[in-house]
This record gives sequence, structure tokens and C-alpha cells, in this order.
Amino acid sequence: MSSPSDLSRALHVFEQVVELTGTARDALLDELCAGDTTLKTKVQAMLAADACSDDPFDAHDGHWHETLAAAMDGSAWIGRVLGAWKIIAVTGRGGMGNVYEVERADGAYAQRAALKLIRAAADSVSVRSRFLRERQILAQLRHKNIAALLDGGITDDGDPYFVMEYVEGVPVDCWCDDHQLNVRERIALFLQILDAVSHAHRNLLVHRDLKTSNLLVDTTGQIKLLDFGIAKQLHDQQLTAIADRAVTLGFASPEQLKDAPITTATDIWQLGILLHLLLTGLHPFNISPDMSLATQLQQLTGEPESLIKSASRTTASEAALRGASSPAALAKIFHNGLAAVVATCLRHDPAMRYASVDALTADLRAWLDNLPVLAANTPKSERARLWFRRNRMLTASLAAITVALIVGTAVSLWQAREAIREGARARESLQFLSDTLAAAAPEQALNSEVSVRQLLKSARQQLEQRSTLDNKVKQPVQRMLGRLYFSVGEYRQAAELLELGTRDIEPTRRDEALALADDLVVYSDTLAALERGADSVTISDRAAALRRHFASDDPEQTLRALAHQTLGHVEKYGWETCRKRAEAALAYAMRMPNPPPDVVLRLYSDLSSVANFTNDRDRLRQLSEQGLMFADQHHVALESPSRFTLLRNRIEGLLLDGHLLEAETLSRDAIAMAEKTGGVGSTRLSVLYSTLGTSLHHQGRYREAQTIFEHAFELMPRTDTGPRNMALAQGNLALVHADAGDSTAALRLMARASEEMNAAGIKPEDPFNIELQSTYIHVLLASRHLAQATAQLDQTLALIRKTMGEGSDEYARLLGAAMEAARQSRNVTRGEQLLTEARARATQHGIPETHLRFAQFLRYEASFALLRGDLQAAERAQREALQKMQSDNNTFTIALARAELARILKDRGNRSEARTLIEQALPVLRQSVLPQQPDLMSAEVLAGELGVSNTLPKSQT
Repeated sequence: MSSPSDLSRALHVFEQVVELTGTARDALLDELCAGDTTLKTKVQAMLAADACSDDPFDAHDGHWHETLAAAMDGSAWIGRVLGAWKIIAVTGRGGMGNVYEVERADGAYAQRAALKLIRAAADSVSVRSRFLRERQILAQLRHKNIAALLDGGITDDGDPYFVMEYVEGVPVDCWCDDHQLNVRERIALFLQILDAVSHAHRNLLVHRDLKTSNLLVDTTGQIKLLDFGIAKQLHDQQLTAIADRAVTLGFASPEQLKDAPITTATDIWQLGILLHLLLTGLHPFNISPDMSLATQLQQLTGEPESLIKSASRTTASEAALRGASSPAALAKIFHNGLAAVVATCLRHDPAMRYASVDALTADLRAWLDNLPVLAANTPKSERARLWFRRNRMLTASLAAITVALIVGTAVSLWQAREAIREGARARESLQFLSDTLAAAAPEQALNSEVSVRQLLKSARQQLEQRSTLDNKVKQPVQRMLGRLYFSVGEYRQAAELLELGTRDIEPTRRDEALALADDLVVYSDTLAALERGADSVTISDRAAALRRHFASDDPEQTLRALAHQTLGHVEKYGWETCRKRAEAALAYAMRMPNPPPDVVLRLYSDLSSVANFTNDRDRLRQLSEQGLMFADQHHVALESPSRFTLLRNRIEGLLLDGHLLEAETLSRDAIAMAEKTGGVGSTRLSVLYSTLGTSLHHQGRYREAQTIFEHAFELMPRTDTGPRNMALAQGNLALVHADAGDSTAALRLMARASEEMNAAGIKPEDPFNIELQSTYIHVLLASRHLAQATAQLDQTLALIRKTMGEGSDEYARLLGAAMEAARQSRNVTRGEQLLTEARARATQHGIPETHLRFAQFLRYEASFALLRGDLQAAERAQREALQKMQSDNNTFTIALARAELARILKDRGNRSEARTLIEQALPVLRQSVLPQQPDLMSAEVLAGELGVSNTLPKSQT
């Protein structure tokens, strides 16, 4: 890694030799470098960059420049067809080749796009490598603010190309000025940039060339991030500082100039320069295009000009473009934290910048909401002024934080329970109850064999009998008992005690207020577990208000106020708002020197739960693993309830990724540990059994899954489980019954689940209700109740279109049910239309064709071809499906696909192979499902037609 002194030496040598040429330059360079090859390499790189006609340090290979200049100007390519695309115009020249406007040439549909091409005869190895890397990077990214990759390939001449979304827009700085956006509007637009860069970082990519020309604003006001040609994959150790030093000098970070490691902090630096430019119109290092390279490099080694000083130097017209009456008025806007935000981005030491784009986002959102920014040392007087401003403007806007699908628990509650369980520690922990309440006889209270629930019941009974006990003594005990009831999953008892223990209390001291706030958080979580969402939010807001009033100067209390959330917040504010607030809270926590582990783990749990509910498998895996790693680093015990949701979500992520055996093993290990320690309560133990049941269900082991789901359902406490969770548990049980062939039990369970949802007044558009109705459709189809399934399908699809849109995962999920309905009704035309749509949506969602979902598409393709009478096409599609399914852990599905292929081959006259396939399939089908299951019955009929013995071994696999 280079030091500042190394760079200064290189600049000094550069300035002395830059005006020389030929042997004179070479001789002086050798003399000044005195055998220091590293120094000489740096100076030579500067000299090469200075000689380029493009932007300094743009890292275009010299051979590339020479050859490209002599090559055609691009017009000769107009009219050529590459793959599905026809070139219609030259739109420009990118860093690695020409960019063309293209249109679809295959007649599939009309589409305009941009095609990027390098010529095999003209490019260098480094340029070609970078070009192909850009194409691969774009294939990873799916984001509304990133120009999307549409296609790619190789020309007949061996020239690689890729096709991108066509962006008709202007650079972000020009757009802001043309539309005269004020400061707040510019920051709001800048947040779109941050969202795009954050998405890249979550995919382990650093853009490292963020500049105005790579950020276009389209006609709708939407940011589009372009040009990932020099983006760096964080795990790619082969990118070296010199060999891959592609930068635009005005935006280059210190580490890019000093051959230091490239991290996400590089993008933070460039974002700081962008923000400074957008807000003032000036470069923070006062760089201008007419400066020499040496002067520009020298400027970059200094300190950036503050946002306030730059603003004061702008012209009146520049200030007016930003909504300010004068340069002084513009500078005044930046006093309230914005100057500190930009300064934090532009610290020379990467470790002193924002830890992440999310942290930068959180501070800018805080500024927009008139909240203090963490980067600024905001005086108390200024904090008060901001408080009054935001409460005047946003009186009723106490925004939500995030979702907890299953309410988290504090480590302290688990520790309390563990204390009761452990002999000598139990004596110490229970002494307070014994002395204060005489809740039980001393010999019982001090007996480690007494169960926690028995002790709590006895203590509560004694407390209720003491009607004359002063509330100042009684209420703290009620709150403590309420917390303990919550920790063992008895939510109704906990809610009653916490309501009594927190009623009409108005603390006057800081310690009292913060202790009450902690109890209110548990009370809010308890109400959320009972699905009393509105009440839960009210109590949560009360806890946050106490923290703000009594500890506004305490970062930890600020974090706790920001981070607490319940399911009720999702009902009130929606998933997206809650996710963003949770990310802001996590970013805030990670900027603290020692963030409280319980809060950080809760935030990871909540964010991973959001990803789980929205089927964002990448974020689900990433967040759950990061959370568990954080728990390990902070020595959180393996059996701690703080880990529960993260562990559950990690299992859910494995299920989504198709790692079924690993999910099964992890579920069984978690259950064994939970049953050994008794530390999670029956509700959470029920959830673990449900994840085990799901892993078995996805493997096609339906009869085993039935037993597990039934046990999970029995574990759910009826009085402490809300109607949504109870209905969904019944739905899961109904689905596995239907798949196993017990349609009577399945339909009975679904009817009961729907009745409970309706009786609780849960609206049809509620996401949980929509999920239940989707399950109902699958149960009806599995039970061959086609007419009822079709009616329910039409109704649910219409509701999803209205509430969630056709781009949602829920809509894509129901497309599969719609295809099954078309297959059962033998409606080939409708089925093939749905199949085309399902494939297109899977591709749009970034699902690769290697995914098992595409194997299912091929099975439907075969079914519809068979119904059309095209046996050859049916056989081809079915064989391809079976080939794709070789990595599938679902033995039932593979067996069923073999039986389906056997049916096709029998109809084609290939009875020998058909017999072999049905002999392989039947034992697995018989082992997995009941005799009346429709697929098994169909296979049995086929076996009879083929003369296969009905006495095949029942356990063969």
C-alpha cells in the first residue's frame, strides 16, 4: 500500500520529467527514481495517463486506443443483426467499445435497447476481460435504478457483446439544474443513487466509477446507474491496483490513487463528491478540467473544502437553482448536519468514512425528517429546535421500524429463566419473590425441581390475594412476572400483568423512565404476539417517547427507540417503510463503538424476517448468516432466544435455495437443543417443528411431514396464538394432508382456517389472508376440486393484481396453480399462455434457468404437448425436465416425473422403457403418499396397462 509520502515523491518526479521526451525523459526518470522500481512504475503510469486524450487515468489500454482510432467509426455495423437484435444507430463510445441503439429483430415483441460491443481484432486482453466481467456483473443485478442486462452473446467474428436497457436521460447534475431542484429535492433524488449502490454492495460489488455521466435521470425522474465496466467484486483478489487502476481522476478516492485495497469505502468517497457537486455546483477539491494532471493530483492530497464554504462561493444564480435566495442562504441550509455528512464521506482514511451506504442513507433520511444526523455533533439547542419543527410538521408521524413475524425476546428474559432453572442461581433469583410475596412455601421456592410455570402461577395467586399492597411495590412485581410469563410463551397472562404493572405510571427520574420503557417494549411485543397490532404500536410509541424525553443525549437509548418494532407496525405502515427504518436503525447501531447485542440481533432478525416473507432469498441468507455471526462474535450462548428467529430464517433460506437435507438437519439439531434446554417455549418449538415439516414436505416425504406438522400444531398454545398464525398453521397442515392424499382432512382444516380468519375480522387483502387463500387453492387442486379451485383462483388473482401487482411473488406463485388448473381442465391454449408468462416472470425476477422451477415448467410443457397429441415434443420436454431434476432432493417429484415420462413413452409405443420407469417410480410413490392420492392412483393404472406386477417392494427408492 502506498503512503501519502510515496504519492508526493511520485508527483515530484512527474513534474520534473513531464515536459521532456524520448531519451532525455528516460535518463532523468532513471536518475530521479534511483533504482526504486515501484516509484518508477507510478510515475510511468502518470505519464501514460497524461498522454491520453480521454479523462486522466481512464485506464484504456494504449493498444486499444490506437487500434480503435484506426477502426471503423461504427456506422458499418448499422443494419447488422446480432442474435435477436438489429443495430439501428450509433449512440456513443463507451470505455471499452462502441454503444449502439438496437431493436428486437425476431418479431417476439417490440423493444428498444442499447448494445455494447468490442471488436476481437482491436481489443486488448485487459479490455476484453473487463468487458466480460461487466456483463457478468450486470447479470447479477436486478434493481429499478440500475440499467438492466437484457441479453448477451458472441458475434460470428468472435466479438463479445451485451444488450442493456436503453436509458433516454441526462446526467444527474444537469437534470437537477434544468429542473431547478432545491436542496431537499436533490437529496431525495440522491437517495435513489444510494439505493442502487447499496444493492450493488449487497451483491458484493463496488462500482468505483460513480460520476455524473454514469448517473442518468430518465423522463420519469428515475435514476439509472450505468457502466459497471470497472466494478470490483469484493471477493476477487486478482484485481491489482496497477493492472486494473481504472478511475476518473476528479472522483478518484485516495486508495485508488495509492494502490490501496478497494472496498465499499471507495464508493462512499465518490458519493461524497457527487453530493457536494449536486448541492453546490463546485468540486470539493476545486479541480477544474483546465488544470494539469500534476495539479489535480496535488489538490486531491489536500483536505476537501467544506460544503458551507463552497456554498458561500457560489454565484447568486447557482444558489437560486438550488432554491436559495443567496449564497449565504444556501450555506445556512448546510449548517444543520449536511456539511458533516459530506465531510464524513470525504475523509482520507477509509475507516473514518461511513461504514456503509446504508449508514449514509440513514443520516440523509434523518436530515430530511428534521432529525439530528449521527455524523454531526448537534448541540442540544439545535436538537430541540429540530424536534419542534418535525413535530409541528409531522404531528402524527411516528414511523414504524420493522416487522417481527414471530416476536423476539430479550436475552435478559432468557437469562432470568435460566437462573430459575439452575440450582444455586435459582435460590438467588427466587429469593426476591420469596421475601416480597411469600409466593410459595420456602421449601418449594428453593427447590430446583419446581417448574417455572408452577412458581409463576403460585406467585401470581399470592400477589392477587394481597389487595392492600401498595401499587409502588405491587406494580414492579407485576411487570417482572409479566416479563417472565412472556419468556415462557404465555402471552395472555403476560399481557394482563404488564397492563396492570404499567398503568398510570408517570416516572420523574431517568432510571425509572428507562426501566419502564424496557417493560413497555416487552408489553408491546406481547400484544403483537396476540395480534393486537394497534395496541402494540401505541405501547411501543409510549416507550420511545420516554427514551426521547429522558435520554435524548444517549445514543443507546436513541437506538432502542428507533429499533423497536412489532407486527403491528407492519399493519400500520407496510413492509417497505418498516424495512427501510430497520436498515436505518441497523446502520445507526453499526456506527456505535459498542452497540448493544440484543438490539443488533433483533434488527438482524426483523430484517431477515422481512426478506423471508417477501421471498428475497439472497437477503434472507445474507442477513440471517450475518446475524448469527454477530452473535458468535459477541459470545451469545447457542441456546439463547436471541438467536431463535435468525436460526429459523436461516433454515427458511436453505429451503428457498433448495438445500433441503441441510435444512432438515439444522431443524432437527435446533429442536434437540430446544427440548434439552427448554429455553424457547412451546410456541417457538412449534415453529421449529414446522420448519422440519416443511423440509420433509419439500422432499416429497409427505407422510413423515404429516406427523411432524400435526405435532407442531399440537404444540401451539390455543389461548396464546393469534388468529393469523393459527390459521396459517392449519393451512400448512392441510396442504401436506392434501399432498399425501387425505383430501377430507385437508378440506376440513382449510374450512376451519378460513372461518377463523373471517371471524377475527381480518380483511381479504391482508397479506396473511392472501397467503392462506393461495394455500387453499393448492389444496383444492391437489384434491381435484377443480371448479371450486378455479373460482377461488380467479378471485385471489384479481385481489393480488389490485393490492400487490402482477410483479409480486404472490402473483408468480399463483401462476403455477393456474397452470395446474389448466392442465386438469385440459385447456391447452390457456395453459401454454400461462407457461409463457410464468417463464418470463421467473427470468425477470433473476431466477436462473438451472433453478428447479424451470424443470417444473418443462413438465407442464410436456403435459400440454401430450394433450395436443404432440408426443415427440412431450417426450423431449419431459426428458429435459428429468435431467434438470437430478440435483433435486424431492424423490417423490422425480418418481412422479418418471411416471409421467412412462405414460408418454407407452403412448409412443416404447413399452420397454416405460415399464422400467414405472417400476422405478411406484415404490417411491407408494412410500410417500396414501393409496388414494390421485398421482399414485394414475401411476397404478399405468402399471396395470404395462403389465407391471402389483407386488413391487414398498420401500424401494
